[in-house]
Amino acid sequence: MSADKKPIVWSIAGSDSGGGAGIQADLATLSNLGCHGCSVITTLTAQSSVAVTLTEAVSEEMLLAQLNALLGDLPPKAIKIGLLANQAQLQLLCDWLARHLPDVPLVVDPVMVASCGDALSKSTALGTARLDYRPLAALSTVLTPNIHELALLSRSDIHDFSSWQDAATCLANELPCHLLAKGGDFEAGIARGLAEDLLLFKDLPHSSGLHQRQGFVLASPRQASSNNHGSGCTLSSAIAAFLAHDWILPDALILAKAYINGALAQSYRVGTGPGPLGRPGACLAAELMPVIWPLEDYPWANPAQVLSAPWLAAPTSADAVSAKGFGVKGVSAEGFKTLPHNLGIYPVVADVELLEALLKAGCRTIQLRLKQEVLPGSSAEQAIIRAIALGHQYQARVFINDHWQLAIAHGAFGVHLGQEDLSQASFEAIQGAGMALGLSSHGYFEALLALRHRPSYLALGHIFATKTKVMPSLPQGLARLGAYSETFGSLLPTVAIGGIDEHNLDAVKHTGVASVAVVRAITEAAEPVTAFRRLTQSWLGRAAPIASGISYAQQNAGLSDRDFIRYGSQLLLPRVSEAGQLALRAKTVAIVGLGGLGHHLARSLAAAGVGRLILIDPDIVELGNLPRQLLYNEQDIGRLKVDVAKEKLGRDYPNCLIKIEPKLFGPKSAELIREASLVLDASDNFLCRHNLNQACVKLGKELIAAAISADSGLLCHTAPWLNPEAGCYECLFPRDSTGSGRCRDMGVLGPAVQTLAAMQSLAAINTLLGERSTLGRLISLDCRTLSVREAALCADPACLCCQTQSQAGHKTQAQL
Repeated sequence: MSADKKPIVWSIAGSDSGGGAGIQADLATLSNLGCHGCSVITTLTAQSSVAVTLTEAVSEEMLLAQLNALLGDLPPKAIKIGLLANQAQLQLLCDWLARHLPDVPLVVDPVMVASCGDALSKSTALGTARLDYRPLAALSTVLTPNIHELALLSRSDIHDFSSWQDAATCLANELPCHLLAKGGDFEAGIARGLAEDLLLFKDLPHSSGLHQRQGFVLASPRQASSNNHGSGCTLSSAIAAFLAHDWILPDALILAKAYINGALAQSYRVGTGPGPLGRPGACLAAELMPVIWPLEDYPWANPAQVLSAPWLAAPTSADAVSAKGFGVKGVSAEGFKTLPHNLGIYPVVADVELLEALLKAGCRTIQLRLKQEVLPGSSAEQAIIRAIALGHQYQARVFINDHWQLAIAHGAFGVHLGQEDLSQASFEAIQGAGMALGLSSHGYFEALLALRHRPSYLALGHIFATKTKVMPSLPQGLARLGAYSETFGSLLPTVAIGGIDEHNLDAVKHTGVASVAVVRAITEAAEPVTAFRRLTQSWLGRAAPIASGISYAQQNAGLSDRDFIRYGSQLLLPRVSEAGQLALRAKTVAIVGLGGLGHHLARSLAAAGVGRLILIDPDIVELGNLPRQLLYNEQDIGRLKVDVAKEKLGRDYPNCLIKIEPKLFGPKSAELIREASLVLDASDNFLCRHNLNQACVKLGKELIAAAISADSGLLCHTAPWLNPEAGCYECLFPRDSTGSGRCRDMGVLGPAVQTLAAMQSLAAINTLLGERSTLGRLISLDCRTLSVREAALCADPACLCCQTQSQAGHKTQAQL
C-alpha cells in the first residue's frame, strides 16, 4: 500500500526503552497492519525485559504540544491510548479530545502494570487513588483492561471465573463504552489451556440487533510461548489499526485477536525476561481465529468443548471428540449435510414459476425467498410446497428461506437462515430432518458465530449495495470478500451475495469465493433464463485463481524488493506478473506422497512461491530411495520423509509455510486436505489413490494425479463438478481393476521420475494461476522415446464415486 493511502493512527502512550511494549510496540504493529503511526509520548520509562526502574511523566506543555503539532497536518482515523502517568494527564486528554476529535474511534488500554509485574502509573505505584477512567470512557469506543487492571478499576477481588465475570459486568455497567476484559494473564484460564476474554457490547452501529448490549467470550488455544512482552499494547493498537481500515468494531476485535495469536506464534526472546511479539501482518488463517461464544452459554466447566471448534486443531481428548454441536444445543458434531465446494450460480427468487423455469434450464441450486407473511393455507404456503416438490422432480437443491417448519414438513433439501433467525430456529429439528443448512453472515464476527452451527454453506454479504433488502451492515466489497474466502474457504462452501451481476461477476470470481448467489441480475432481467445461462457460462468459462484469492493482507503488502529479485524471471511472464505471484502466495497445496514424484513437487512449488504446503506421507527414508529422491541423503535414512522435507524446504524457502502429516491417506483422511486449494497425488499405490480421489470428490477439490512405472508415466487432472464429461480418477481406474504398479515393483529411472514430476508441477502452477489446460486430459509419457500422447478423459456412468455423488443430489451447475 502506498504511503498516501495509509490511514493515520495515533498512539498516545509511554515509551519502553526495552523496545517490546508501549509506543515502540504500537508503531511496529500499526506499520505492520498498513497504517501510518504517529506518537504522542506521555511517559518515559526505564525498563528492560525483567524490570521497570524509573518512570517520568512528560509535562502538560509537552503533551499538548505533541497533540497540537499532529492535529493540523496528520489527523487520525483512530487513536490508541495506553499508559497515562496521572489523573491530570487523563483529564487534559479528555478535554482536548472532546474539543478537537470527539468522533474519532478511541481504543483505551488502561495500562497500570508492566508484563514483568512492576507498576507503571504513578498513582498505582504509590498506592494512592486509582486513575478515574470514567471521563475518558465517555469518549472511548472500547476499553481493554487485563485481569489486574480490571480488579483495580472495578475495586474487585478476582479469584475465579465467576468473580471475573462479575467484575467485568460491574465495570461495564458503570461505563458508556464497550469493554474487552482480557484474560490472557488469568491463572484459571492458563490451567485450562485457553486464552479467554470477556466482551461486553453496548449499542453497535452497522451490526445485527442480536449483538446489541450482549456479552460474549472470545477463546483461543493458548500459544506455547512465554514471550508476551507488550501483548496488551499490541492488541489495543491492532484494534485501532483495523478500525482505521473501516472494519466495524466486532470484526476489528476478531482480527486483532487473530493477529495476537499469530504474533505470539512468532514471538522471540532477546533478553533474560519475556521477549517481544512478532509482527506477522494481518492473520487470516482460520486456525488463528478465536471461538466466539455467547456469555450466557459458555461452557466454563468443559474447555474441551471450546477446543472442538472445526477450525482449530484436532480435539485433544475424548471429551472434545464427544462435545456435541460445538456448543449449539441439539446439533451433532457431524454438522449439517455436506455440499460440493462449488455451487456455481445460485439464484434467489421470490416466484415459484421462475424457480421452475430455472430448474428446467439446468439450475441445480436455488432458493425461494418470500418476503410476505406465510399463513396456513395461503398462496405463499402453496408456493413453498410446490417449490419443494419441484426440487424433488428435478433432483435439485432447493433451499427455503426462513420458513424452516414448512421446509421440514414437506421434505425440502435445505433451509437458509439469516443471523436474526439463529435465536428462533430449531437446529435440532432441521438436522433431524436430514436437511442442508445455509447461514448468512456480514463480517468475521457473524461468520464465526454462524460456524458454531456447522452449516452446509456460509453466505458472505452483502458485497455491493443492494435494493432487495434493508441491511444494518455496510457493503463488504471485494477486498473483504477475498479475506473471508481465504479464512473460511477451506472449511465449507462459501457463497457471495449482494449486488452481484454480469458486470462485476469476474471480479467477484477472482476473490476466490466458491459460489455466487444472484438476485436482481436474474429476477429483474428481461429474460431471466437467458440471464442465468449467461451468468453460468461466465462463471464457469473465465479463468480465475482457485479456492482462495489474494488475501486482504497481501493486497496491502504486495511483493517486497527481495521478492521481485527472487521471482524476477517468472514475473516477466504475462500470465504470472505480480498479481499471479501474489495469487501463488495465497494458495495451499496438499501433496500426498513424498517419494520420487512428491519430493520434486514440494521443492518446485516452494521455489515458485506457493505460500503453504501440506505434505502427507508415513514413510521413512531408505537407501533404495536415494537414486530418484534427491531431497534425501544417507544421513536421512531412517527419518520420516515429511520431517526431512519440512526441515530442508523450510530452510531453503522460508516464505513457504509447511504442514506435515506423517500418515497414510486412508478412507477417513479427508480432513487432511480440507484446507487445500489444490491436491496433488504422488502416492505409489492404488488404494491410497482411490481414497484420495474419493475425498477430493466429496470436498470439491481439484486433483492432479501422476504415476510412473517402468518406462511409462501418466498424468490426469480431474474435477467432476467443473468437467463432468471427464469424470474422476476412479472412472479411469476402477477400484477392482487396479493392482500394485509401484516403482519398487516395476523399476524406474530417476530422470524419468523427475521429468514427470516437472510436468505435474507445471500443471499445478498453471491451475493455481487459473489456466486449467490439463483439466479432463490424460497425458502419457514414454520415457524411452521421450514422446508424449494425450487423450480426453471420459466419465463412467457406473462410477461409484463421482456418479454416486451426482445421483445423491450433489451435482452442480458446472456438471450440467
